Amino acid sequence: MVGAGVFQLPARFATQTGVYGALIAWTIAGLGMLTLAFVFQTLAIRKPQLDNGVYVYARTGFGVYPGFLSAIGFWASACAGNAFYWVLIMTTLSQLFPSAAGILGTSDTWPAFIVSSSLPRCPSCAPRCTSTRSSPLPIATAC
Repeated sequence: MVGAGVFQLPARFATQTGVYGALIAWTIAGLGMLTLAFVFQTLAIRKPQLDNGVYVYARTGFGVYPGFLSAIGFWASACAGNAFYWVLIMTTLSQLFPSAAGILGTSDTWPAFIVSSSLPRCPSCAPRCTSTRSSPLPIATAC
């Protein structure tokens, strides 16, 4: 799974490319993230009245449909990211408690996926959300 694999990626990458290749790759990725942060900083400075993030920037700059696409893409990536975190948690718990691995599953099994997909939607497990102001879609923070 992507969520658990991201923590193993540096070791795998370093064995394939060596230390210098890993440093170059992390530098390029860091510069890309820094550039993205500067883009949002510039947008926030130039258009301070737009306070709903990616959706409103795309809608204002390119129209309603591209704004919708950016919002739905952001929402889908947030849902996938939450599922990946739960798969990582399930994988970690199955390593800590090997006898429960049949129930918890490992990172590449269906039990881990099912539990990771259903647990965030459990009303007793979900945090109570009071504001959807920073979310492009209210469904992204619905609990």
